[in-house]
Amino acid sequence: MKLSKPLYEKLPLIYFVSSLAVFFNYNSLITNISAAVIFFVSALVWVKRSDYRRQTRINQTVNHFRLPQVVYEYYPFVFLAIAFSLVKYYPQPLGLAIALILTLIAVKNLFVRHQSRMNPLKFGGNHIHKS
Repeated sequence: MKLSKPLYEKLPLIYFVSSLAVFFNYNSLITNISAAVIFFVSALVWVKRSDYRRQTRINQTVNHFRLPQVVYEYYPFVFLAIAFSLVKYYPQPLGLAIALILTLIAVKNLFVRHQSRMNPLKFGGNHIHKS
């Protein structure tokens, strides 16, 4: 079975939104487990696709310190999971503030990763100007 390109490209987002809909609309243990599984699948598809599209490999980082690959790839999704759990189960101002900070960090990180994995030639980048 082959999915159309627009659907294929939006699949992680569809999984993610579905998991949020299940998580916030239902309160039983089985629905929370279902939402967690859908969220995990969303993260897995996103990371696998992102890794496949990676344009460059970084051999070293600052001071030769490098996070383990699994931690690096999945920590934005852990931040999002914690943030949404705080919004649902601890909706006081402190919980909401922490959730907002975690969400902003995760979204910024995922956006920067997405930008660095796009093909610059596809969008007219990497022009060579001759003088």
